[in-house]
Amino acid sequence: MAPFVASGSLAVLPPHAPVSAVEEDPHNNEEVMDQDDNQPKEDTQKPHLYYVPPSCQDNPRKDKLFTAQETLDEHYHRLSFGTCTIAPRNQVAFCKVQWIPFDSMSPAELTGWEKIVFHLLKHCEHVNPVKKNGASTDGMMWANRWRKSLDPDQSVGCFCLVGKMKNAMKRAPYNPISEAAGIQEASDFISLQLQKFAPGVFESCRQLLIDSRFPSMAHMEYPSPYTKNDFTSFLTFTMHNFYNKPHMDSDVNDWTLVIWIPIFNPLTRTKADPVMADEGFDILGGQFTFWDFLTMCVFKSNSVNHQTLRGASQSGRYTRIGFSCQMSKSMSDAVHTYLTGFNKKNEPVVQMPAAGQQKQIENAQLAIEKDKNENQSK
Repeated sequence: MAPFVASGSLAVLPPHAPVSAVEEDPHNNEEVMDQDDNQPKEDTQKPHLYYVPPSCQDNPRKDKLFTAQETLDEHYHRLSFGTCTIAPRNQVAFCKVQWIPFDSMSPAELTGWEKIVFHLLKHCEHVNPVKKNGASTDGMMWANRWRKSLDPDQSVGCFCLVGKMKNAMKRAPYNPISEAAGIQEASDFISLQLQKFAPGVFESCRQLLIDSRFPSMAHMEYPSPYTKNDFTSFLTFTMHNFYNKPHMDSDVNDWTLVIWIPIFNPLTRTKADPVMADEGFDILGGQFTFWDFLTMCVFKSNSVNHQTLRGASQSGRYTRIGFSCQMSKSMSDAVHTYLTGFNKKNEPVVQMPAAGQQKQIENAQLAIEKDKNENQSK
């Protein structure tokens, strides 16, 4: 099921379409931009329809792994405000994107996004950055919630590093009810943004999640009942000048929700600094993660080559926290094995348990007891 938008349904575009989204004068009168020339900047709901001409549907510099600013200036059309649907001319679309200025948000909306930022930053206390990601080149990435377990005695599990959780539990009592409520609140908030922005994408992802009996991002244990807002199993998020190579994803979801939030760098942020970075935000580069505003995007991540370009804050005070919601192929295989007793080669295997919140608590408590025993024996 494709997302419903004013211009019709969205679908796949052949790879290498050079469409960039970076800051410039929004009133661009290129003939390939339909309904853009006279669109008021304040109207962020009515989609702009950008049709990529045949001459711009192939990578102009295939010899370069990373697109230079000069190439962007010469060959790419720039988009930066409102809501935009992108399609090759005479074909169906592959991407919908929206920029949301902070000053257009209600206090409740702004608080909701701030809570998402804090939720993700808190997760860094429990896991290490992802060490290996095929496309990434620099910067930092973390993973959150359900994936195939790295423990050979488990099938699927939540991302958690026992040592980090042990240290967190030593600093303060761990409240599983409060933790579950925070995860549910974050999952519901992200889900509601997607439902409002691209309801068809939400329904497509939700149906895949339920039909495949995948764990939901909000689940604390697996299996658990689904709620009306469940739509994905996990998310990854990046910070600190992350960029990567051109790539296509291999997740089982066809459409991927991606959101970028400009924030003050948590490594240099002072108590006087707000959470969100608006005025003064000075990151240069990083196209695909855009320059300004909070940015929401859904696109055909398995079918379209995409890339985050190199970028950096000139003052060191800012970064972007960008996250995407997925259901991975490896988790899909692990769930299939868990449910059927057969692996992807159709070979019978011993069923391994799933590991949720309770298993994480038990592992951390065992590690704490081990530390106590070692200290007593000294």
